[in-house]
Amino acid sequence: MSKSPARKKLWLSLYLPELALEVFHRPGLSTEASHHSKAIAVVRQQRIEGLSTAAIETGITLGTTISHAYALCETLVCIEKDIQKEQQALQQIAQWLYEFTPNIAFHGSQHLILEISGSVKLFSGLETMKLRIKHTITQLGYTPILGLSQTPLAAKVCAERRYPDSHLHPPENTFHSTFLHHLHLPEQNVTQLEKMGVTKLSHLLKLPREGLKKRFGNAFMRHLDRLLGHEADPQHFIEPPAAFYSDVFFIDSVDNLQSLIFPIKRLADAFGAFLTARQLQTQTFEIRLKYRGKTQANLVIKLARADNDVPLFIKLTSLKLDQVQAVKEVDQLIFSASTFQASTSTPPSLFPPSALMLSQAEADQGNLRTSVYNLEHIKQANDLLSLLQTQLTPENCFGLGLGDDHRPEKSWQKIKPVADPERQKINPPNLIYPIRPNFILERPMRLHKDLNPLQHPDFEWLEGPERINAAWWDGDGQNRDYYIYRYAQKTLYWLFYRSLTHRWYWHGVFS
Repeated sequence: MSKSPARKKLWLSLYLPELALEVFHRPGLSTEASHHSKAIAVVRQQRIEGLSTAAIETGITLGTTISHAYALCETLVCIEKDIQKEQQALQQIAQWLYEFTPNIAFHGSQHLILEISGSVKLFSGLETMKLRIKHTITQLGYTPILGLSQTPLAAKVCAERRYPDSHLHPPENTFHSTFLHHLHLPEQNVTQLEKMGVTKLSHLLKLPREGLKKRFGNAFMRHLDRLLGHEADPQHFIEPPAAFYSDVFFIDSVDNLQSLIFPIKRLADAFGAFLTARQLQTQTFEIRLKYRGKTQANLVIKLARADNDVPLFIKLTSLKLDQVQAVKEVDQLIFSASTFQASTSTPPSLFPPSALMLSQAEADQGNLRTSVYNLEHIKQANDLLSLLQTQLTPENCFGLGLGDDHRPEKSWQKIKPVADPERQKINPPNLIYPIRPNFILERPMRLHKDLNPLQHPDFEWLEGPERINAAWWDGDGQNRDYYIYRYAQKTLYWLFYRSLTHRWYWHGVFS
């Protein structure tokens, strides 16, 4: 029985020819329409390496010197090339591409290589998958060009040369008439071959293999074999930890912080899509405002509970932005997050949620935790807490929890506010607890020494005394006798008396 032939792998190259410019200038994220028509150039060692559309229309070409470029366009804006920023952008794009395949590798400074043989069926065919990849990267503000072939090197050449899909045919057929200097062969060897009159792949393949190997060496032949698929070309697939980083660089500095809302929305949309693709949620993210490389403001947005709700992210960021006072100019906006949790969202119910769908036992016990209806209410409560925490300081927005002390002013403590019914403990039945006011002073206030509620005509005794033993271990060694008094037939006060000092103290108010 003959063996079936091994399935050819399918490689997709994502080529970003404008990456050097787009890490600084992505028109879709700009705050002003004028940025679309601005002449911008990326320079390295006094020569042009990237141009915006408006700069190309002035007649400037790649490789032109800066002095010549300024002669053609006086308003040209030149930016120094930033290789580290480009690598960071490739890393972030790779994070996005994990939605389509886990097999992603860097292939030079402008390429990502994806092995997609096992993913095509998941996306209903190759064309649908290509469209989704292109749409995803375009939404991030980059201009991708896709190339397909049976080897990584061939896919890279297909993307650079913009060849139509020919992955069903071996690379030597696709590149039959391609010039050698387009195939990433060693430049020195290509120059030697061109002097011999060998300029295309078809010419090269007609020459004896042993003669080529003897003259140009093993490195040349191995490169050729990897290009054509005659030798394996293993790739080092990257496995970066989940992290989100995206930024916008403004050619003209921004002095009105409200104009940052539009690029923040775009970055938040990208962040939400990232969370959805990776099935993650976050409880905190960060926005940095920079000017000339220096941080002007660092906005840390914290949620009451982990979420992936983009409109909520935008609303919280807008509130934080309103609180910024000292920042006058911004030329870079950075949106980042590094801590995540696995998504715990509940899948949609087959039937519309309704409180009437709960069993009688659940209704009797007050247990709504398993219902979609209640989960929606928890979400609304957490959103409200997130808004309050953003507008208020942590000192002014907190929850209450039990403290490990029997004294009333220390029997509670500030805790992180979370709208979670599981944290709400139901008191056991048939237990009688002492009456306590809703408002208790953190430190009891001593009354005037001549004021004695027992003898004052405006004080009406209602309940008491209730003795609470003091804490001798921290110096508070006096017992307290608590009473409930009504003052002037209106307000109910919670007062206590210390027999050792013969003084009265005000500790709480009932109404």
